[in-house]
Amino acid sequence: MKVKFTENGGCYCASLEAETVAEAAALVRMGMDSTRELRSCSTEAYQDGTVSSYIVVGKSKKADSHVPKRGAR
Repeated sequence: MKVKFTENGGCYCASLEAETVAEAAALVRMGMDSTRELRSCSTEAYQDGTVSSYIVVGKSKKADSHVPKRGAR
């Protein structure tokens, strides 16, 4: 998964780009099943110079792994 992080005037953006079919499927499920609830966001800096961040968004209680078939284009 490629992650691109940008900072704009009034917001931050972490863009995700799938590199495998499994990652693409996970992103599709996230797009369909996530809520707009930001549950947690944190950045940690360690003494060895490592810095890591995470963002947690809510997941719908009705979520499942089925991706509905849409009309052909």
